[in-house]
Amino acid sequence: MAELKNNQQTQFDYAQPEQPIQTPDSFEVFVSPADRLKKISRIEKIVAVGLLAMLISMAIIMVNTRNDISKTQNDITNTQTEIDKKEKTATQLQQEKNELSRSDRLKEIAEKDGLSINDENLRKVK
Repeated sequence: MAELKNNQQTQFDYAQPEQPIQTPDSFEVFVSPADRLKKISRIEKIVAVGLLAMLISMAIIMVNTRNDISKTQNDITNTQTEIDKKEKTATQLQQEKNELSRSDRLKEIAEKDGLSINDENLRKVK
């Protein structure tokens, strides 16, 4: 057999794998939540807590405002109902007054009691 000389090099085609070779930088390392919080600065934490507190307070304020609006609408409705009842009563009383103050009725009552009525002395009561 023939021996290869030292200065001769042969080239062989090796099949390269299709997967990329992982380097130490590409390995995923488990980071605990405590370690993640250490990376966040105090100012960022204060801002996050402040925003959360503001969000919660705004929600509470909105609920209270809507509750006040509902109470006010309920009061308006009750007041309107009372006004309608009083207007109806006033209308009924006005009709009754008009009915009782008719001149025909006054003449009838006067004749029943034996009084005479002079039509010239009668006037319409308003």
